Amino acid sequence: MTAGSEQGKTSPEEALQGLILDSDLERLEDLLAEFNLFDVLGIARQETQHSAFLAWLLDPRGSHGLRDYFLRGFLTQATDEARKNGTLALTPLDVDSWKLSDIKVATERHRIDTLLIDENDGFVCLIENKIGSGEHSDQLRRYLRTVEREYKGLTPFPIYLTPEGTDPTMEEDARRYVPMDYGVVAVLIDRALKTRGSTISATVASFLAQYVRSLRRRVLNNVDNIDELAYQLYNNHREAIDRIIRAKDLPSAITLDIVDSVMEGYVPYLQRDFHFRDGRRFFSPDLEEIPELKDGKGWTKSGRLVLFEFWHGEELLRLAVVVGPGPQETRERLHELSQRGDGPWTHGSRMKKTQFQMYRQPILSQQDYDPFDLDMARPKIEKAIADFFSNDYWSIVSAIREEFGLSPVEAG
Repeated sequence: MTAGSEQGKTSPEEALQGLILDSDLERLEDLLAEFNLFDVLGIARQETQHSAFLAWLLDPRGSHGLRDYFLRGFLTQATDEARKNGTLALTPLDVDSWKLSDIKVATERHRIDTLLIDENDGFVCLIENKIGSGEHSDQLRRYLRTVEREYKGLTPFPIYLTPEGTDPTMEEDARRYVPMDYGVVAVLIDRALKTRGSTISATVASFLAQYVRSLRRRVLNNVDNIDELAYQLYNNHREAIDRIIRAKDLPSAITLDIVDSVMEGYVPYLQRDFHFRDGRRFFSPDLEEIPELKDGKGWTKSGRLVLFEFWHGEELLRLAVVVGPGPQETRERLHELSQRGDGPWTHGSRMKKTQFQMYRQPILSQQDYDPFDLDMARPKIEKAIADFFSNDYWSIVSAIREEFGLSPVEAG
C-alpha cells in the first residue's frame, strides 16, 4: 500500500489503473462500438432520409414484412391525438374500420415529404417532417391547399411530425394539422419488434432496432443504457476521467507553444496583439501606418482590424489573415481585395458580419493528430511558418498597403 493510499487518497496512477481494470469500461466500449448503419452513414438527423424510412414503414407492401401493422398503429395514434386536440373529425374507430388494402405511399410528391392516398377508405394523409429546422413561409398552408385541390372527395389528414411534437407556428395551420412526435414512431417500432419480431427477417429486425437506437440518441436526445453506464463509470472514476479529459487538450497547448516559440524569430515582422486559449493573434507593424485599419470595434482592445491568426481547432492548426468587425466601407475594400485574381488570397470567402478570412493556410491536418507526434509536429510547424514568410507574407502586406495608398514593402 502506498503512502497516498494510507491517507485515504488515490494517486493519479492508481486512479487510471482502477478505470482500466473496471469491467464496465469494456462493456461501454462494446456498446459504443456496436454497428449502427444510420450513424455510419451520417444520416441520423437528415429529414429526407427519415421521410424515406417512414414511407417505407408506412407502406403495407414494403419489404419490412409488417404489412399494415405499423401503418395502422401510426394512423391510430394520429387520430387519437386529433380527437384530443379537436383538430380533425377522424377517430381511432375510423382507422379500425379502414381496410388500408389499396393505399398508395409517395415521397416528395407536390414537394410534400410523405403522402398516403387511400381512395377506397376516403382519405389522403400528408406528413410534413421537421428535424432540426422549422417550417418556412406558408408551406404548411400551401401543402394542404394542394392536397385539397388535387384529391377532391378525399378527407385531408395533415400531420406535422417533429422530435418534440410541437404545434405549427401559424394559428390556422395549428387548427388543421395534427402534431405528432418522433417518440411515437420509436414506441411503434418497439411494439412491432416485440409482437411481430418472429414473423419478420432477422435483417429487418436488426435494421429497425438500429433505427430506433439512432432515433432516440440523435433526434430525441433520450438517455439510454449507454449514457447511464457512462455516468456510472464517471461517478466511480471521476479523478481518472477528468485527467483524461484534460489530456485531450494537450495537442492544442503543445502546438500553440511551438507557434509561440517559432514566432519569436519573426518579431520584427509580426508582433503579439492578443492571445487566447485556442489561438494566437499578431499584427504587422507595416500596417500600422494605415489609420483605417485602427478602427476595429468589439474585437481586440488594440482596435486593429487586420490580424494574422494561428488557430487550433479540433485536429487542425491553420494560419489566417483575419478581418474583424469595424467600419463597413473598410471591410468591403479588404474583402474585394482578397477576391481579386492576383495574390495568395483565399477566394470565395464570404464577408461575415463578425470576422472573415482574406487568407488561410493549413499547417497541421487531421492526419497529423492520429496519433499526435511532437517530433513530427515541430518541424512541420517551423517549415509552414518559414514558407509563409518566404512566399506570402510580403505580398499580402504590400497589397494591403497599396490598397490604402501606401508604397509596398520589400522582403526582409
